[in-house]
Amino acid sequence: MVSPPPPPAPIPEVRAVSPVQGSSLRLAGSEIKTPWLWIGSDRQKPDQIWLPLDVLVARFGFQRNNARDGEELEWYGHKASLRSLTQRSIDDEVAIEVSGWLSAVGVKLERTGDTLAIRLPAPKVIRLRRGKGSTANRLVMDLSGPALLQREGNDLVLGLRSTPTQDGQLRAMGLRPKRSRSSLTLSGQGTTLSTLTLASPWRIVLDGLSSRNRGAAIGRDPLAAPLLNPAIQRFVRQGLVLDKRVVKVGVKPLLIYRVGTDPNSQGLELRPLAPRSGQQGLRFLNQLAQPAGAVFAINGGFFNRIRQLPLGAVRIDGNWLSGPILNRGAIGWNGTNRLYFGRLRLNQELIVEGGQRWGLGHLNSGYVQRGLSRYDHAWGPVYRALSGREQAITVIDGDVRSLHNNAALTRGVPIPLKGDLVVARGGAPVPARPGQRVTIRTSSSNPVGDQPQVLGGGPLLLQNGRVVLNGRQEGFSAGFLALSAPRTVVAQDKERLWLMTLKGAGSSDPTLLESSLALRQLGITDALNLDGGSSTSLLVANRLVMTGRGMAPRVQNGLGLVPK
Repeated sequence: MVSPPPPPAPIPEVRAVSPVQGSSLRLAGSEIKTPWLWIGSDRQKPDQIWLPLDVLVARFGFQRNNARDGEELEWYGHKASLRSLTQRSIDDEVAIEVSGWLSAVGVKLERTGDTLAIRLPAPKVIRLRRGKGSTANRLVMDLSGPALLQREGNDLVLGLRSTPTQDGQLRAMGLRPKRSRSSLTLSGQGTTLSTLTLASPWRIVLDGLSSRNRGAAIGRDPLAAPLLNPAIQRFVRQGLVLDKRVVKVGVKPLLIYRVGTDPNSQGLELRPLAPRSGQQGLRFLNQLAQPAGAVFAINGGFFNRIRQLPLGAVRIDGNWLSGPILNRGAIGWNGTNRLYFGRLRLNQELIVEGGQRWGLGHLNSGYVQRGLSRYDHAWGPVYRALSGREQAITVIDGDVRSLHNNAALTRGVPIPLKGDLVVARGGAPVPARPGQRVTIRTSSSNPVGDQPQVLGGGPLLLQNGRVVLNGRQEGFSAGFLALSAPRTVVAQDKERLWLMTLKGAGSSDPTLLESSLALRQLGITDALNLDGGSSTSLLVANRLVMTGRGMAPRVQNGLGLVPK
């Protein structure tokens, strides 16, 4: 009898590696609350590592530069178009995969539980070179290797080693260096100097040097320096409130920084802070506040972090720079000391001669959906396609002047100074043809939208002293509603309007419901949540008092208190 052949060897079991998500980074001796995603079984060499784009810019030194085909990301000689990079959402942050970027310059990673440790040896400064002539405001640092660049509040922290002689050179340039064993801090330069990293040889370029940029170190209390400012003291003597409070919601303590003013008493008026020449682009909060003359400022509404476009209502002096979306919460005001709070839609209709009617979904918005949207000159001088399938018509004085195909829109189509561009997306038909007459009508769903100044955010938290939180009604996801994160809020009580930021005081950050309950404890009657998380920031007299993730964020718009 012939024995049967042995059974074949078992096929090795292949198990998919589950991604590991954490909530903090350990970087250059400090811990930063921010989400990250690790894919791979090795604890020191991930197959993929996903980090928030804002963190890469603020804590590593990545630069976002304008290029012919849109924005590109650059770090020590490695460049890539942002459009070509795959993005994913982690909590409320937009993240990209950067394992190749980090390993190329020698960054070491290690994950332990919820924490991701980032290590890069601090190089030596070989020499400092100051520009001449038209580049006199430039400083080039030649290094022995790559270094991390971090914006910590008002300070710029360089992960490198300098000498006392080099520190003296920096002081002679109007800077205030503070040296430690593995870092060099330039006090007060976190939002003043622009940076560039270069390889072959390793260099850091700092632009914007000026004796006027001389910064002072911040004490332990971030309110100490602003409260000593004579301009701030004048407002405080007149009754303005600038303080921090700890409020407990259940057993969770929340730290609240707040500015409260009765505009009739202190001579301050609330103003939206936004670029006027075009809506694309992000700026540090002081770059929005200074041109407007704002003494106090907070970040404003939501925006698309990749395209750098607004995602909600911004109206200044009766002009919609960006229209409302999704019936989200907004505030409106008209120069008095009271704000209107409510959920807001902008109803737009295009009527073609003969009576055919078309709904226009959005006005000057980076929120991209199938259907029709309208853009006028407040968007900027040129419109470029925001999606893959678009057509558009130009309307001037009620006449349809021209039709634009997708190729033309991709290249860019001028927006008439006194007219409109109506864009059809996702296969939607254009509503009219050249030569036809059309009428565009708009109305607001709420008196909020009839005010000359409007800023949107969401969700609405309080109205008339009641918690009215209903995020689903405003188009927010369940994950967003449950998230614990730093918060920015605009609010009012019976006496004052308030600009406020909230975060956990030695504990987890607040949810939206916890924020609502904390505000009610303070006697707030009406409150609107604005963009939070890493965008959260409070500026007082050009100094960052509070940031959501400990770094100076770039934002699309804000709210400021400006002397009348």
